[in-house]
Amino acid sequence: MVALIVVALLISRLSGRGEQQVSQERAVEIARPQVDFTPEGHNIRLVRRGIPPRAFWAVSFWIKDATGHATDVMIVLVDASTGQIDQVSSGT
Repeated sequence: MVALIVVALLISRLSGRGEQQVSQERAVEIARPQVDFTPEGHNIRLVRRGIPPRAFWAVSFWIKDATGHATDVMIVLVDASTGQIDQVSSGT
């Protein structure tokens, strides 16, 4: 039983690797049209979601106020394998 759990964990870890066909730069290009403001900058990071895990680029676009706090933020999740937009959300 323990061996079966270990094998299942290994398979789930390994199945999500190597699927990043979309570069960071391309993910930003894909995500940019989804933003309804002119951002001052962006951050990007690779996140894994689901079982088995799939890779997504989380592209955050933002505007900061005079104190350095984000006043507008939009996050776009881009599938790292296909380039399709999975989710768009806003918040601060």
